[in-house]
Amino acid sequence: MTKSQYSAWQNLLREAVNETNSGRLNEKLQEAEAAIFLRLQELSVLQGNQQELEALQKACEELLEIQTQRLK
Repeated sequence: MTKSQYSAWQNLLREAVNETNSGRLNEKLQEAEAAIFLRLQELSVLQGNQQELEALQKACEELLEIQTQRLK
């Protein structure tokens, strides 16, 4: 894992979490979901990335919470 790959999906997640405009929130969520999905695919063929996998799991939970709480 490179730090830039890790931070790319984290940055998109942070943007979604901090988005206050409900019109743009769905777009930010989709971007974060796509980045997380792609990163999970990359990690599926690599060894020794347990810490990032755990962070990705938490990120998925956070996105789901945003979708259910803020977008209903």
